[in-house]
Amino acid sequence: RVIATVFVILIHASTGFLNRFDADSFDWNYANWINSATRCSVPIFVMLSGALLLHKDEETLLFYRKRIPKLFYPFAFWTIIYLIYYFYRYTKFSILSSEKIIAIAQDKILHGANAHLWYLYMIIGLYLAIPYLRKIINQVSIRELEIFLVLWFISMIVMNKFYYPVVPKFDLTFFSGYLGYLVLGYYLSVKSFNWNKWMYIIGYVVISIFTVYMTYTWSLSANKYNPHWYNYVFPNTALAAGFLFIFFKKIIPQDAKLPKWIQIVDEYSFGIYLVHILPLNHIHPFVSKYMSTVYVIPLATLLTILSSIGITYVLRKIPYGKYVSG
Repeated sequence: RVIATVFVILIHASTGFLNRFDADSFDWNYANWINSATRCSVPIFVMLSGALLLHKDEETLLFYRKRIPKLFYPFAFWTIIYLIYYFYRYTKFSILSSEKIIAIAQDKILHGANAHLWYLYMIIGLYLAIPYLRKIINQVSIRELEIFLVLWFISMIVMNKFYYPVVPKFDLTFFSGYLGYLVLGYYLSVKSFNWNKWMYIIGYVVISIFTVYMTYTWSLSANKYNPHWYNYVFPNTALAAGFLFIFFKKIIPQDAKLPKWIQIVDEYSFGIYLVHILPLNHIHPFVSKYMSTVYVIPLATLLTILSSIGITYVLRKIPYGKYVSG
C-alpha cells in the first residue's frame, strides 16, 4: 500500500511533463520512465482489497454497513472540497451565471470533482460487488481462478475500443475491468510461487522498460503524447502489478515489524490519496523555480506526502473529521 501511494504521487508529479511532448527532451523521457514504472499503483490498491476482503465470510448487508460508509463519507466530503477548489482556482466565480454554476456542479458531482476522484467511483462499485464475488471465489478451484484470469487478460484486448477493428466482438464484460484485480489479488495471496524472489523484480523492470519503449515509439509515431500503454487495465500494467505484489509477498513476512515511517504512510494512505492534489498543485510549481526536473519530481512527491499526512492528521483531530479524512 505504501509503494502504491508513493507511485500515485509520482504519476501526478510527472504527468505534466508528458503533456508537453518532445521526444528528444530529458524532461519528457524522464517522466515517461517514471510513469511506466508506476502505472501499477491503482491496480495494487485494488489487488490489496481482493487479497484482504475476499477471504472474509460476512453477510452482505453487514459488509456494506461496515465498509461502504468508510468510502462514501470521504467521497462526499472531498467532492465538496474539490468542487469549491475548482470554482476558486479555475473559474471567475463572480461572473458565472447560476445556470452555469449548477451545470458545472452537476457534472463534477456525477463524474468527479477532480480527476483523481475517479478511483472512488470505481472502488465503491467494486465494494458493492465483493460480497457476491466472494461467494463465487469460495466455490471455485485455483485452476478455475487461473482460467478466469486468462479470460480477464483476453478481455483487456477484446473490450478495448482501440482494437475494435481487429478483434471479434465477443462480450467478455463479466471478466473485464478492475474486478479482475480483485481476483488477481486474492489469487496471488493464496497461490505459492517457487521462483527466486529476484525473478519477480526483474519481471517488473522488464515490463516497465517495455512500457517506456512502447509509449516512446507510439508517441513519436503520432508526434504527440500517446498514453495507450499506461492503461490501468492492460496486460503490461497487470503483469507489473502482479510481479511487484509477489515480490513484496516473498520478502516481507506477514508478522514483520515494519519501520515507523512505513506504518505512518500506511495508516494515512487513503487520506494522502484524497488530499494530495491540493498541496501538490502548490508545491510542484514552487520547487520547479529552484531546481531541475530530475529533482523536482521526487522532491515534490516527498513534500506532498509529508504535507498530505499533516493535513489528514489535523483533519482527524477535528470533530467528526476521522469519518471524512480517509
